[in-house]
Amino acid sequence: MAHISLRKLIFAGAALLVASTVAGAETVTLRLGNITDPQHSETKAQEYFAKLVEEKTNGEVKIRIFSGGQLGDAPSQLEAIRLGAQDMYAGGTGNFGKYVSDWNITTVGFVFRDTDHFMKVLDSEPYKKMEQDLLDKAGFRMVLRNGARPGKPVISTKPIMSPDDFKGLKVRVPPWEGFVKTFEAMGAKTVSLPWGETYLALKQGVAEVACATVSGFYGQSLQEVAPYLTLVDFFSDSFTIVIGDRKFQGLSPEHQQALLDAGTEAGEYYTKLAVEDQKEIIEKMIDDGAVVIRVNPEPFIEKMGPVVADMETKVWSTAGLFDAIQAIK
Repeated sequence: MAHISLRKLIFAGAALLVASTVAGAETVTLRLGNITDPQHSETKAQEYFAKLVEEKTNGEVKIRIFSGGQLGDAPSQLEAIRLGAQDMYAGGTGNFGKYVSDWNITTVGFVFRDTDHFMKVLDSEPYKKMEQDLLDKAGFRMVLRNGARPGKPVISTKPIMSPDDFKGLKVRVPPWEGFVKTFEAMGAKTVSLPWGETYLALKQGVAEVACATVSGFYGQSLQEVAPYLTLVDFFSDSFTIVIGDRKFQGLSPEHQQALLDAGTEAGEYYTKLAVEDQKEIIEKMIDDGAVVIRVNPEPFIEKMGPVVADMETKVWSTAGLFDAIQAIK
């Protein structure tokens, strides 16, 4: 009798081991990459997103975050998603223009009047079409789409108070045609460099100006080598999280919905956090010796007419896209 009980005990233990192994195998871990530092408001929003996903799936889906370009620069990470080597990427929309030409409109200066205008554009038909085209042509599905980034000012080694002050200066730019044309319209030269190389470029004189969010500036300590901060919002776009659609389709319907719901909540969280962070960071940068310059944006905006005309003719494919966005009130 004791022998039978022992056999039952061994069998029960083995069954329990198998069951726990199967349960463990059901946990899905998604690799999410970015190029922002750990203290950046976008990284904090990703951490909040990961927390929400784990809660909403009872721990069945976990998000592992790789910050600061650990998985490569932004274009490399997006390509890795297309190849199935990476699951998700968090960042702005500028790199989407490589896959869908209309997304290049988000890389042209002063397309969006302010954050309120941008949020209304998010719910417009032109923007929704761009998202669908991105899914159809590149396989990127947005799980977070409603993160309103603060506008992008410039930081520089020399004061910039008017478009004329850009003449001859070297501006660090990402590989986006709209960015390049925007600053060339001011008379600047452009230098295409990965974001992680910006500090050294400014320190060594390879570049003299950079454009990003103030959180991006502070995360790279750019105020140490470029002390002039001109608070004109040259660009606006959204903070997004995309997932490869093949990976998304491999999830259960419940897990898919959990990602989408978590994305919406994390986008709202980010939008509020980014505004709060920007105010605090500007004060910190001033404490570090930065000189804040506030000027009328109209002279800069007036330079954009030829840029828009050129981009609409040669780059984005939807005729009247700029006018459609401007008509949104």
